[in-house]
Amino acid sequence: MPTTRAEPGRLRRASTSPALLVLLVAPFFGEGLSGSSPPGDLLLPWHLAYMVALYGCGALVCRELAHRSGLGFTGLVLLGVGYAVWEEALVDRYWFDPRFWADSGVGGYSVVWHTNLLLAAHLTVFHTAVSVGASVLVVEWFVPRARHRRWVGRPGLVVAGLVLAVTPVVYGEFDRRPPAGVLVASGALLAAVVATAFLVGRRRPPDAARPAGDPTRPRRGLVLLVAGCACAHWFLTYTVAQTAVPWPAGVALALLPVAAGLFLVRRLAVTGPYGADGVRVVVGLLVFLVLLDLLVALVGRYDMVLAALVAGWLARRLYTRRASYGTVPAGPTV
Repeated sequence: MPTTRAEPGRLRRASTSPALLVLLVAPFFGEGLSGSSPPGDLLLPWHLAYMVALYGCGALVCRELAHRSGLGFTGLVLLGVGYAVWEEALVDRYWFDPRFWADSGVGGYSVVWHTNLLLAAHLTVFHTAVSVGASVLVVEWFVPRARHRRWVGRPGLVVAGLVLAVTPVVYGEFDRRPPAGVLVASGALLAAVVATAFLVGRRRPPDAARPAGDPTRPRRGLVLLVAGCACAHWFLTYTVAQTAVPWPAGVALALLPVAAGLFLVRRLAVTGPYGADGVRVVVGLLVFLVLLDLLVALVGRYDMVLAALVAGWLARRLYTRRASYGTVPAGPTV
């Protein structure tokens, strides 16, 4: 009888494991909500397995490295940039794929040394903010007991890293291979970003040291601000190439809403990234993704309505419970 009673407890702990959750949330955020893959494809075991290997292990490795090394949220963001370089330059290689450029409507705009800088910047922003940042934060909020703990042991982290490392072999777009020097430069860029994450992250005070402020103080404008900046960035990315604006100015113009959003959020937020204002930022990103999914549905991808509904439900749930997030007392790093 005791064994029978223990089974539901073990099952519940397994289903709410933060490591398992981030392995599943990251593919949905990075692939399902972006429209890169039909949401239904994530239910196919072989497709889900690969997306878990790429997105899920990527988010898990970034979170664990940032947590174990005391890099804080700044370090996590920089590791997210490194993940974006890994996926789009070394695995998918969309930075270097003229077919992808043409399908996106950007074409040869801003191509330097076989690299489309406009799309490289756009994909880096997306993966940093959504595939890694938002995925990790959502799991942190949904499993607050694990906020100050390691999500996997050292063997689990090694396995996740090895799985992530073999994704280019499993899925690498070898027909999209630029000159070897370009790939070497991409690898060097990845190494530089990761090194910067460790250098900058360790020099910043721990996230818990920042005053929490009043989590109930109204900051409704943050949701609209983030959603508006995300919409402006997406719109400019896919329209500036159709104008006569020279590419250096065009790339800067497309990134301007991102820079403005970062500046204003830091000025307006009264909590740290794990608190109520962090929730508002993620909800703003989800609002943008809901609008994007509905737009994609209007052009015939009706399956994206389901993705929009799930993202909308999640945004509402996060927003209504925002005051309770970030209130877990700081604990020791385990």
